[in-house]
Amino acid sequence: MDTARLPEELDAGPLVLRRWREEHIDAVVAAVTESLAELRPWMAWAGGDVGPGERGYLRQAGPRFDEGREFAYGIFDRGAEIGYWVHSHHTTKGYATLAAGALTDATFAHLPEVALTVIHCDAANRASARVAEKLGYLFAGEVQRDIVAPGQTGRGMVWVRLRRQAGA
Repeated sequence: MDTARLPEELDAGPLVLRRWREEHIDAVVAAVTESLAELRPWMAWAGGDVGPGERGYLRQAGPRFDEGREFAYGIFDRGAEIGYWVHSHHTTKGYATLAAGALTDATFAHLPEVALTVIHCDAANRASARVAEKLGYLFAGEVQRDIVAPGQTGRGMVWVRLRRQAGA
């Protein structure tokens, strides 16, 4: 008798759930390490740093999946980030909007696995925010971020355009 299996990927709209594989270990360890403060209150295994035991568990995820004993998935976004800047002599000519629009359209036309595109900019960068607005990106909210350049406020704006909006 063949063991029942779940698919290797599950469609979750702008996300895809992919079975864990050994090549995901470093990314999973980094994500867990960065999220320990939020995980500790709820997960017994998150009491300390990620060590050999957790890495071993992740290494065994593939064989357990193949045997139909356990189905561990990672959450991956299907997004692509669009970034841009224009030479100082060419600002206010619409070049950033044209370029970001072409990149957005090309992403949706040639990368069927991408469900959304994202533009990030500092809350003080009104020119970049206007580009996102002109292209029909939806304002998804503000996030706190490190200030790494003199003009930054520490508040980042996130703009999203979903595939189903493309051409709308």
